[in-house]
Amino acid sequence: MGLGGQENTVEEYVCRLPEETRKVALEELREDDTIREQSLEQMREWISKSANIKNCRTDAPFLLRFLRTKKYSVPLACEMLERYLIVRQLHPDWFQKLDCDDPEIADIIDGGYLIALPEKDKGRTVIFSCAGRFDPHRYTAALMIRVHSVITETLMDDEENQVNGYTYINDEAGLKMAHVSLFSPTDIRNVIKCIQHSSPMRHKQNHFLNISPSAIKLMEF
Repeated sequence: MGLGGQENTVEEYVCRLPEETRKVALEELREDDTIREQSLEQMREWISKSANIKNCRTDAPFLLRFLRTKKYSVPLACEMLERYLIVRQLHPDWFQKLDCDDPEIADIIDGGYLIALPEKDKGRTVIFSCAGRFDPHRYTAALMIRVHSVITETLMDDEENQVNGYTYINDEAGLKMAHVSLFSPTDIRNVIKCIQHSSPMRHKQNHFLNISPSAIKLMEF
């Protein structure tokens, strides 16, 4: 099991979080220098002894994704890491070849389908999606998920994102049945499972705008 990235050199970690974010980390995640150092050491030891994990990143920014998401419960962080690696093998069309220079991915991002807004929401990064900017007749469901993967993988190593989490704004104007029909029921279930169980992100708020009957049908499913 691999695909956690190619970087496995361990460098000395230096916390560069602003003081305000450190307070959030302490209050919400129980994070201090001692807990962070001990937890990183325990995760690295677990990875080194796992017979199923090969070629996994062990640098602090990567492992802290999971530790902070799971509020420094090392067993839960290790479980999420293992699921993270597994889903990347089960769904390579969703989570591999994440290249922002890929012409199709670049076209979708440049078209405004999915962006991280420059303004923060109480310190949280705001991820904005606009369904009407995704052409369901030109692109596939797998490509849509790869775009999301490119954006989120770019954001997840940022320590302030790891602590403060994310706000999502979903503009559903322009959503049609053609968008909904891109996904099979199995695809939808698998996507939800990936988000809930293997995505090392603190999902704080989720907002929907301009919800059409098609969008309501999809969410009710």
